[in-house]
Amino acid sequence: MKVLFVNPACLDERITNDDATVVPIGIYYMAALLLEKGFDTQILNLAALDTNKNETVNSNLNPNLKSDALQTFKAAIKKEQPDLIGFSVTNPSRINAVACAKAARTILPGALIVFGGPAPTFMPEHLFKVCPEIDIMVKGEGESTILSILEALVETLAKTKAPQSENRAKNLKDRASFNNKSFNYAFRNIKGIALWEEGKLLETVPAQPIQNLDSLVHPSKYFVYQHLSMSRGCPGKCTFCGSPKFWGSNKIRRHSALWFAREIMGLAQKGVTHFYISDDTFTMDREQVIAFCKILVDADFQPTWNAISRVDYIDSELLFWMRRAGCIQISFGIESGSQKIKKILGKPISNENCIHAFSLTRSHGIMPRAYFIYGSPGETPETIQASCNLMIQLAPLSAVFYLLVIFPGTHLYQNALQKGLVTNGIWDKNIEDLPWFELDDTLDFSRVKAFGDRLRNCFFENISQFVQGIDLVEKKVLYPFHADFLSRLAMTFSHGEYANDPRIKDSDKIAQHLFAKALSYSPQPRAFMGMAMVLQRQKQFSKAADHLARGLEHFPGNKELCVCMGVCLMNQARFKDALAFFAPFKDETGMDHYINICNSQEQTQ
Repeated sequence: MKVLFVNPACLDERITNDDATVVPIGIYYMAALLLEKGFDTQILNLAALDTNKNETVNSNLNPNLKSDALQTFKAAIKKEQPDLIGFSVTNPSRINAVACAKAARTILPGALIVFGGPAPTFMPEHLFKVCPEIDIMVKGEGESTILSILEALVETLAKTKAPQSENRAKNLKDRASFNNKSFNYAFRNIKGIALWEEGKLLETVPAQPIQNLDSLVHPSKYFVYQHLSMSRGCPGKCTFCGSPKFWGSNKIRRHSALWFAREIMGLAQKGVTHFYISDDTFTMDREQVIAFCKILVDADFQPTWNAISRVDYIDSELLFWMRRAGCIQISFGIESGSQKIKKILGKPISNENCIHAFSLTRSHGIMPRAYFIYGSPGETPETIQASCNLMIQLAPLSAVFYLLVIFPGTHLYQNALQKGLVTNGIWDKNIEDLPWFELDDTLDFSRVKAFGDRLRNCFFENISQFVQGIDLVEKKVLYPFHADFLSRLAMTFSHGEYANDPRIKDSDKIAQHLFAKALSYSPQPRAFMGMAMVLQRQKQFSKAADHLARGLEHFPGNKELCVCMGVCLMNQARFKDALAFFAPFKDETGMDHYINICNSQEQTQ
């Protein structure tokens, strides 16, 4: 029995692709479970066809070439001939998922087509109507349900005496799909699914959530990925988020600290060095998080990782251990500076709590990132000004600004349905999401765009002030981490996202300040190299060489410092001296370019 899980492509092209192209963690859990049970299982990530990602799924199915997602899918199923094709579907990816399902029914009429994820969980009837080729929809958590579906499929096919491939051809040649009464009978006892029978939606009782998450197979045993989660669920009541409804309750279930640490260590052994911990509120169980951090610290294992949290679940001890264990960024949902808007969005947290959390996080050498939402019900220039005022007090070192869009499964969408502002028919259109302003007579595109521009300008025009206000805790054990934090931040100004933004003045000057401050805490190779690179850009090659020499005194043989020193010496026409720094790495990719130039120049001198 062959299984193919598919992560469909989103409808719209992304400016930044990271979040949209990542395979959902649930697919990895399900695929690992099925592999453990002996099913031939693969993953096809159609969303990442245009990018080069660390998330290696299956090199045969995921070429790193620009390609049409539908055509790639067709080629994959023709080659692999899966018996079950499972799609993880969101609203933005539903168009591609439906197109692939229709193609699959034509190419492999006997394949079982299963949809799971947020879109099928919240609007199964709509999807069955637009795509009768779908056989089963999985609602909510999928591991136990997909295994039950496969076991039922195997049992059903085994009831006939002909080979499996002949079964499919015989039983399905006169059907467009499995959605008839006789075949549905095989799946009716499976909890947590939806079927389509005689033009009506048939939903079984909800599946029981897996209480012991540690009982699940480690996905890292079979796959390599960066995005993972320690818990499932969220107790929050954000009106723009469907997470609690997707998981079936507000109750939180968690992996143990040891299980989660082992998962990260397993991925690290496969070459992953940075992780994105995507829990809705990672720090809610502080004791478990501290225990997880201590396991990493005691093992002398320090990957870097980002997390997401709430401002009311942060304290000094927690941040101390998170930083020591490699956390470099925490994202907080601030949403707005207006208490009126916060109440509408279901985030009635005081601005004072927000300011305190940002100060505390920053002081431990962790970058606090702020999420803001604009274009909410009741949004006005005054509420946007309240957000700007709060932003200046928060002094975030990174910020993301989202236009409010609503989806099925959220309170805002359900409220709009009840008021007749929208119907599920809206999703017949080729759209990814539904911006709130399209339903609100007091808002329009130009007005809302101006709100977003105002917030972004406020951030970029004040970022240098935010940097100047960094005040780190005086704990010597954290000094090397402070140096790491400051040098990373400096790099965003010298060579990263802030380097060429016209709204940021004197980015090189800010970078030099941060590099120097980093070195005041502890020797740090990135700080030595970054300072030298800025100086070289300013044609101050001798000063750059001095910084690199000091760096090499602390970190002899460091490749990045040696290469940077070699380039610096080349800029001073000291080609023979430069060769001495390139030579130890002569067999590594890219070194021959520098070595050839140096040899050529030496011969002409």
